Amino acid sequence: MKLGTPQLHILYVTFDGVLQPLGFSQCVRVVIALARRGFRYDLLSIETKRDVDDRRRVESVKQLLADVGVAWTIIGVDLSGSARRSSEAFARVGAAAFAIVNRRHTSLIHARGYQAGAIANAIRRLKGVPYLFDARGCWIDERPEWFAGSTAYAAGKFVERKLYEDALAVVTLTELHANDVVDGAFGTRNRNAVMAIPTCADYDDFSIAPNRPSKPHASAVVPADVRQRLQDRITLGIVGALNRSYLSKQTLTLVKRACEMNPRIHLLVLTQQQSEYAALLTSSGMQSKDFTLASVVHEDMPAWLSWIDFGLLLLVDKIAKRGSMPTKLAEFFAAGVRPVAHGCNSEMTSWVRRAKSGVVLDATEEKDLVDAAQAIASCHSKADDLQRARHITAPHFSLVAGVDRYASLLERLY
Repeated sequence: MKLGTPQLHILYVTFDGVLQPLGFSQCVRVVIALARRGFRYDLLSIETKRDVDDRRRVESVKQLLADVGVAWTIIGVDLSGSARRSSEAFARVGAAAFAIVNRRHTSLIHARGYQAGAIANAIRRLKGVPYLFDARGCWIDERPEWFAGSTAYAAGKFVERKLYEDALAVVTLTELHANDVVDGAFGTRNRNAVMAIPTCADYDDFSIAPNRPSKPHASAVVPADVRQRLQDRITLGIVGALNRSYLSKQTLTLVKRACEMNPRIHLLVLTQQQSEYAALLTSSGMQSKDFTLASVVHEDMPAWLSWIDFGLLLLVDKIAKRGSMPTKLAEFFAAGVRPVAHGCNSEMTSWVRRAKSGVVLDATEEKDLVDAAQAIASCHSKADDLQRARHITAPHFSLVAGVDRYASLLERLY
């Protein structure tokens, strides 16, 4: 029997708020696409109080889901800064998931991440409902501050192993992680029950103008003063939050070296953390004329990316990142932005090399940063090069490709 038939029902559980850009892109869009293919989904998510208070946004997302028959249950709680809140959230999500399973006669739980996986496994033991473990990375090893002691780490790895072993199937973000799972790093798994599906972008939302790499002639989204600053510039882009995964010092050193080589180079930072980035840029010695800070909603990202020539992705390189794949890499390829990549894992950098669009740094010593800056400063890319990269990467990183993989896995399970 196919899961896409009306007799079967799937509950999607995520602790990543779908009112946030990442959650909307990677959860809501996937669920909607699968629902349109006949899979019956309910969505259960945690959302911050600030996001829940945005009633217009809540109703908009709820309507998008309702239009394809997906019911959405919101657990409103702020997770950060409180163990009590985290425990409360876990209990409330567990209770809500259990109630939905009973009411809807759920056939499968689609658990996004470790916390959702733990809830799904508990329900499996109590009710016999299997779960798909959508791992989203190597969560235990990515949080050394939470599992610093040997006892805490051993306990975390034990729970992790059970999540993988007890799942009906496992989804990873990289082939590296999928191979680790099949090879027994997280317990015994059959290859047929493991699939790599990267963080995807809806390539239909992005386009590459024929005049690329020249900037757009106009934009209803990007303010006039920003357009004036970026016109006829080689624009380097930093997109997203400032966090420990990114090599901020090396990234800004690279930008400074590029600015010294070519006065046409300008840094555009698209982030909600404008004050933090402003302080970092000032302390690094960047001159205000060489950078622009902007806060951008997810829906406007395609328009902003059309003004960026190179997207900076200098990431830490450690074994815990074997299961990671940055969402913005797919968006860069789709929008004609050339990635400047280091670290994360060999799969990320191999895709930049395969696309033949961008710069890969094997190390981040001064010489490597200078060489990369030189490649950027002397760049003469053409629209055809960017289109070729988009064509090469779409079968792997597009939303359509990702949904195809989810659908084939679900149908194979039943």
